[in-house]
Amino acid sequence: MRRSVMLILVSLLSVETLTCKNQAYLSVAKGPIHTLILTRHGDSLWNGKYPGCHETFTGWTDIDLSPIGEQEAIRTGQLLTKYTSGVNIDALFTSTLTRAKMTAHHCWWAYYDRLEDQYRQQKRYQYYNQPCEKLQQNSNQPYQAPAQFIIDHRLNERHYGSLQGLVKAETELGVHGHSPEDVYHWRRSWHAVPPKLMDDDPRRIEELRMYGNICGEDNVPKSESLAMVADNRIRPFVDERLTPILDRAASSTAGSLGEATGEGGTALIVAHANSLRALIGVICNVEQDPSGLALEKLESMKIPTASPLVIRYRKTAQRGCYVPVDGVLEKEPRNELPVYPLSSLPVLRQQPSHHTPADLAIDADVNSSFNERSNT
Repeated sequence: MRRSVMLILVSLLSVETLTCKNQAYLSVAKGPIHTLILTRHGDSLWNGKYPGCHETFTGWTDIDLSPIGEQEAIRTGQLLTKYTSGVNIDALFTSTLTRAKMTAHHCWWAYYDRLEDQYRQQKRYQYYNQPCEKLQQNSNQPYQAPAQFIIDHRLNERHYGSLQGLVKAETELGVHGHSPEDVYHWRRSWHAVPPKLMDDDPRRIEELRMYGNICGEDNVPKSESLAMVADNRIRPFVDERLTPILDRAASSTAGSLGEATGEGGTALIVAHANSLRALIGVICNVEQDPSGLALEKLESMKIPTASPLVIRYRKTAQRGCYVPVDGVLEKEPRNELPVYPLSSLPVLRQQPSHHTPADLAIDADVNSSFNERSNT
């Protein structure tokens, strides 16, 4: 009898066993469940949607939004208003690059304006009062504004090295001396590093001038793989800034073991295709997936511009390690990455998790949308 009980306990604990930074440990999920709303910046002048523009390797090159991108950002703000009813966005994070900062700006103003229209129509909005103080007292949908607006260079796009500024179609055809196989590998692989910028390259000199005072010259990369972005920038961002802010914002109560349980904080992150892919990789521990399917799926993932996604996570007992919360939608196909469209947010927050970290899933519509546009 005792032996049977022990076997059951071991089997239950084993489903929470993960590997973090190549160290095996017994991980017990703890703390509140945090929600991340991830959106790539709107179309930029180097993304190729706007007439006369070509899809170009961008990286740390500071390129403005196109008129299409501005409208995409506004649409994203309107989607936020539609699907985040009753959700307080505790913080808005973005990168130092103009295309992300302007997307965050247009997105948030559209979000605020749509909320204001709702309050005006419902006669719940009084001018010259502080809505965040007045409306929260007697409203089912309180005024929603981020408690913090944070610009962090660690959310910048991955650095594409000497590929930056080259038109993708030409580069893939070998016009600039690179084989199509190498170009594909540099773009998709988790570990591949594009050719580096030389110290005397004018692009390198300009980047040091623009970003040296922001993040330190030693932190301005010459080229990066996705793995480098994840390890050197995104993981420290999640450990040092994102999770502590969301922990403080959590409104959940303490459990019997002194650990917070239930819903945690919510963050809107406006960044770039590859920094978002790296963030998903960190949260989902893709390098430690023994099957390799999660990493394979992440390498093929293509995130469209200004199309908000949702991922939920919580901390584990091991410092610096996280586990994605699998809020599988009923009757949805199962897959390796728990990333959902923003429209799924109301369902995800109401449905408790009944699955182990290995049982990750992704909405079929999002999975297909990943293949609409390439990452820049």
